[in-house]
Amino acid sequence: MQTLTGFARKYAIMEELDGGFGIGSSPEAFVRLDSWDGRIVASVHVKGLKQGPFRYMLYLIFSQGDKLVAIPAGSIGTSFPGMQASLEIGANTLEAHGVKPEWVKYAAITAESRDKMWIPLFSSFEKNLKWDESLRQVLYRKAPAQQAEKVSEAKKEQAEEEAEPEKKEEAKPEPKPEPKPAEQVRSQPEQKAEQKDLLSDGVGLAKCDISKLETLLKNNFEATQPFKRGNPDYTWYLVNDLAKLSNIMYMSGINVPVFANPKILVGLFRYKHILAGLYKGENRSNYFVIGIPARDENDNRPFETACRWVPVTGSDFRDLGGYWLVYVSMRSGEIVV
Repeated sequence: MQTLTGFARKYAIMEELDGGFGIGSSPEAFVRLDSWDGRIVASVHVKGLKQGPFRYMLYLIFSQGDKLVAIPAGSIGTSFPGMQASLEIGANTLEAHGVKPEWVKYAAITAESRDKMWIPLFSSFEKNLKWDESLRQVLYRKAPAQQAEKVSEAKKEQAEEEAEPEKKEEAKPEPKPEPKPAEQVRSQPEQKAEQKDLLSDGVGLAKCDISKLETLLKNNFEATQPFKRGNPDYTWYLVNDLAKLSNIMYMSGINVPVFANPKILVGLFRYKHILAGLYKGENRSNYFVIGIPARDENDNRPFETACRWVPVTGSDFRDLGGYWLVYVSMRSGEIVV
């Protein structure tokens, strides 16, 4: 069996720690970390944090031998409850602190006002790691002047490096993908035979490696047939390890922030699985498909328009009425709407 090594992505659902920062109910957050070239990019989905005289910050806490080091990733806005996709800790900053990306253990969202700091949300990236009050002191601790100077210099170098790509010409957006195919239990896949949409003579070659994706799914997950009248053009796998699936997607060239949607996590935790599948249609209309389990079509809909409901009967999972299917085009690497 092929194994996945290294740190490509990590996920964590953040839980409320210090109360009083929610809007009516407890705030929620979901954090995803991507790592390459020695840097870490943090994407955060935040919901229910109240606005006020606070500055919300995301900190990542790393192990460093028998010590812990907290590094700020950036500030988080609360005016719009969505993805904060520009929080990055560069390789130079990590090196200045003497840590590596794979040493990250915790994430914390702090609320700061003048010289005070609270921790509304917290999470760990390992199940056996729990909150300890000593972590609060790690966040409160001030870096020595010499180290702070190194970090400042590293951030300046990072900013200069990041300024270079902005000078390059902006890439043209790709055309919208074809309408998504549905399971046979609903209808046959809709096909558009327009010549401009066909992949021929090497025009519009896929960014995503479907052969690699198929091999990794087959080697890492159990094949399943969730639909009694399943379409033979689909192959399905039962997934209970979201981090492993995310790494497989990353390695296969599928880089969409679909797992930033907390409702996918709700389906995973409620039914202990999600579906990952491949659809191979005519004219090379290939799709990677994610199935989010739900009670019925009024329950846990992950997207307003970018999904469709397919019911199941006689499922082995209690109270499972069907799946919300989300399609990703293997040609464009984008979610199909």
